[in-house]
Amino acid sequence: MGEQVRSKIIRPNFGIYDPNVKGNRFAYYLFSFLTLVIFTIFTIYLILSIGIILQQEFISLFINLTIFFVEIMLGYYAVLLLWHFSKGFSKIKHPLTPLIDQREMSKEQFPFISILLPLYREPVNIVKQTLLASLDLDYPNFEVVLIEDAPINNKIEKLSRKLDVKYLSRFNRDGFKAGAVNSVLQKLKGDFVLFIDADHILEQNIIKNCLLAWREDTIAVQTRIDFVNMRTYLTTVSAFLQLLFFSLFQRARRGAGSAIFAGGSALFDKNKLIEEGGLDTLTIADDTDTSFILRSKGHRIEYIDTIGAWALVPWDPLHLIRQVWRWMTGITRSFRARWKTILKGDSPNYVKIDHFATAIFPIIAILGWLIAFFILALVIIEEPIVRVGSKFELFGLMPIVISIIPFVTGIGSFILDDKHVLYRSKSILMKTASIFGFYFLIITAQPLLIGAVLKGLLGSNVVFNRTPKEKKVDDKNLNMIKRNYFIYSLIIFIIGIIFLYFSLKVPISDPRSITLLLSAYAAIVPIIIAFLWYWKLESYLDKVENISALDILKSIEGKIMRN
Repeated sequence: MGEQVRSKIIRPNFGIYDPNVKGNRFAYYLFSFLTLVIFTIFTIYLILSIGIILQQEFISLFINLTIFFVEIMLGYYAVLLLWHFSKGFSKIKHPLTPLIDQREMSKEQFPFISILLPLYREPVNIVKQTLLASLDLDYPNFEVVLIEDAPINNKIEKLSRKLDVKYLSRFNRDGFKAGAVNSVLQKLKGDFVLFIDADHILEQNIIKNCLLAWREDTIAVQTRIDFVNMRTYLTTVSAFLQLLFFSLFQRARRGAGSAIFAGGSALFDKNKLIEEGGLDTLTIADDTDTSFILRSKGHRIEYIDTIGAWALVPWDPLHLIRQVWRWMTGITRSFRARWKTILKGDSPNYVKIDHFATAIFPIIAILGWLIAFFILALVIIEEPIVRVGSKFELFGLMPIVISIIPFVTGIGSFILDDKHVLYRSKSILMKTASIFGFYFLIITAQPLLIGAVLKGLLGSNVVFNRTPKEKKVDDKNLNMIKRNYFIYSLIIFIIGIIFLYFSLKVPISDPRSITLLLSAYAAIVPIIIAFLWYWKLESYLDKVENISALDILKSIEGKIMRN
């Protein structure tokens, strides 16, 4: 099928990936030892502290216990990051059961693959690039199918006919993207289905790499996604967020076959997926929720740390926050429904801890900001934070030690990353700046995501809104979104001024001062962004270089022969 367009797209070809992960025993034991040391010290610190806390009067006791509880969650999650980092160096012991043998199989013997592209209000120019790349793969037997999660889009339907791609649509949005996928699974010709997103430019060997990485009990193989539009500081920081997901978390999950389905660039056993009910439609984070369910039933989801596709991160801060908001709502809703399933599932203890921590992370993230209210209460009633220590409270030391861990794992991730990852081409200055930018982005996003987490905890129905990947924003509700954001950020700003005022009433050496200052920062920055950026969003985007995935690839290695 791909022959008719092969001459139109030339892009990097990384060859065949070796799925035999041998690991690095020295690094694995070194970082495992560091994890154990920090875990032990932190645990002893908590045990000794609880005895002192329980000696307080009622109000101080209640507030300190609340802070103590949140500190446990934040601290152990940070230690878990270091544990993930060590697991990334471990060997995969599960034997391979590859589904193809390139040396002896004829073209007809290769499994037939259906490449499925779900769409909802996607721009034709981006879909066209994705289709051209999807048709041009180093694999003999496959079809490309579009499913429009809306009534027929005449432009895309016409493009599909031109490229000999099967086009389907539906007139309701039941289950949103997952529902659209489930509605066509039975209609696909292939025994395997490769899910892709509208902006995914596939690497030519993605199918072969996935089939070669198959193991016993495997239901899916997730490949790495790289992000190409790092043309501004914001998009570089956003790409770093994604880099951590693949370099740190997904790499750590290889050994246990517990990777999280990333929504695209993953190959599934179609028949097994149908037997399990298809993609789960409970939440708008259907990919993560489906991963929890499938792994709890004993299915393996492999991760191969090679680029399977190039994609785009949101161009502007508004849609970046909306994207993260959607993730947080969906994952929190999944936690509400699946935490027992995860803990009781047919999976190793490491996987249970990992998936439980992933599901509860949005709650931990907002608690990190909300705890400032309890610290503020201690300042107002002139009571101290009670912890082990006399002249220098360990409460001031532990957050510093714990907050260093994301920096260590972040630096380690891009140092150890595959040489083809585009982020590696950035300068040392930009890499350093993006790590700090990521750290402060997380802090800034905390108060903005409270509503998202609450919706997830309450089980509220949320409409799936796609994240625009084109540079020019034509969102009909953009002005309303801006207005709502401004009102919300104004309320948070007032809270931030209160935090700032009381942080100045305690000595800078007091650990409460640091917490209040960080919380004030998180509350004040959103309204500054509203004034300086959001209200001039269109003019900002006009100044940004409009560059596509294929244009980026052209500038790296390879060239494009346009239609």
